[in-house]
Amino acid sequence: MLKTLENIFLSSQIETPDKHFVKIHSNTSKEQGLFLQRIFDEIKPKKTLEVGLAYGISTLFILEKHREYLSIPKSHIVIEPFPWDGVAEYNIQKESLSAFVDIKYLKSDEVLPRLFYENQHIQYAYIDTTKNFDTVLHDFYFIDKILDLNGVVIFDDCGGTWPGVQRVVRFVNTLPHYKIYAMHNKQKIALKKNTMKKIISIILGFLPFKKVLYPTICFKSDSELGLDYACIAFQKHSHDKREWNWDSAF
Repeated sequence: MLKTLENIFLSSQIETPDKHFVKIHSNTSKEQGLFLQRIFDEIKPKKTLEVGLAYGISTLFILEKHREYLSIPKSHIVIEPFPWDGVAEYNIQKESLSAFVDIKYLKSDEVLPRLFYENQHIQYAYIDTTKNFDTVLHDFYFIDKILDLNGVVIFDDCGGTWPGVQRVVRFVNTLPHYKIYAMHNKQKIALKKNTMKKIISIILGFLPFKKVLYPTICFKSDSELGLDYACIAFQKHSHDKREWNWDSAF
């Protein structure tokens, strides 16, 4: 593991360009970073993309692998509308990884369509950004268009903690050209809450005509669908061959 990452996880702080240290929060954990690296080792992508930068912790995990695999310059595209005081860039430079990254300080809806129209291709994408359903769905829509076959798209903040992200994950899970590839950090639910959810699920299961009355709702729980994890990777195993009228409840 990079020395910078070791120091971050030991101290829960990160160094800034003016040599001060700030407390990190809502950051990628060491375990999740290693999960991202394990998938990288299995997929061996030439080109990767990340939506969301913040302090750059997940970026450092990914860039470490790009250097290990002797990737070409700017092999990792990062989309981030806010500079976060240059903290991520500073730590990337400190680890001599700047050559492998192409940071675009713009919103994803300004970058992803352009990548598609430029006919760019990636094999690995990590989405850890806003939690708004429509924005995350938009990001996935264009990532799907530039993601090669057998490539993976990884979502953070799943498991129901952020409903907007979870709805996107439930939708992706219905797509015939994607399948769950790997999961990390199963979400724990209090026994009382879990029992209540199971009771409600059983009751809903016995509702007559529910598919007729609510055709756009999937009554299966996240647990039943295998989506009760904080981080979920999906693999694109075929091209999108859906008919114009395809639809599936999620």
